[in-house]
Amino acid sequence: MNKRVTATLLLATTAIIWGESYLFTKVAVESMPPMTLALFRFIVAVAVFIPVQIKKGVCPKRTTKQRFNIAMAGFFGVTLYFLFENYGLRLTSASDASLLVSSAPILTMILYDILHRKFDGLEYLGSTIAFIGISIVIYGGQFSEGSSVLGNSLSFLAALSWAGYTYFFDKVKDSSIATIVQLMVWGIVFITPFSIIEVFFLKDPVIFSVEAVSGVLYLGILASALGYLMWGKGIHLWGGKAATLWVYTIPVFTILGDIIFLKHRPSLFFYVGALLVGMGMSIAIWRQRKHLQVQEENASTQGLH
Repeated sequence: MNKRVTATLLLATTAIIWGESYLFTKVAVESMPPMTLALFRFIVAVAVFIPVQIKKGVCPKRTTKQRFNIAMAGFFGVTLYFLFENYGLRLTSASDASLLVSSAPILTMILYDILHRKFDGLEYLGSTIAFIGISIVIYGGQFSEGSSVLGNSLSFLAALSWAGYTYFFDKVKDSSIATIVQLMVWGIVFITPFSIIEVFFLKDPVIFSVEAVSGVLYLGILASALGYLMWGKGIHLWGGKAATLWVYTIPVFTILGDIIFLKHRPSLFFYVGALLVGMGMSIAIWRQRKHLQVQEENASTQGLH
């Protein structure tokens, strides 16, 4: 089996796992408080990763700045992200949440443009179209059974949190398993107070139902641990640019699962919004890749002199 076929299988499987993770979360948060679910999820994920890390036997030395960035990546990418996503899924459909969270790459692009003061008209035309679509999906929540404006808004905040995670994680300059474990541990540290508030102060019951336990195991082992390993291997075999395209298939798998297993039918607002989000993101990403191609060509030309 050649590398391209292997990479396709790995990336497609990961996209399916991550797409269906919204369904497992949607069902699990009915039996378990959202942040307590996130806590158990990452405890399981870290438990899976630790033997792998011990086998590797390499733990890179960190500067103070790297440790800070890893902690912030854990706060934004684990704690804040799942605070908004899990509570959002208590109030909205898996399809709506998945589509809105899939806007994270374009939000990340905008964040980097603002920080580096680089603005492009066509890129922001695409962003504007995408945000019109996002607004339609959020607003349409009040007309769709199983969805809500508040739940959709929380899902969008999860996408914003992921942009923050990407920013801090990128500054670490190390995507090893050791780094992933460390940021997950920081995420657990930051999640724990929220879980304590849910259980002991809000008295949100923790029911270890079949659905909840299945959700924790699926999310911890498949979505968090195995998903990361397969995604990383797929990127290594095929390259980051091609792998990124699979991110945009995740809502497709969520929608199919939502319709088949949870019997939810997305509204017309969802489909109109999804079309605009897809169009806008395609324009913005195409423009960004054009910029990257120009930069690479310039760099190769300079290398000839």
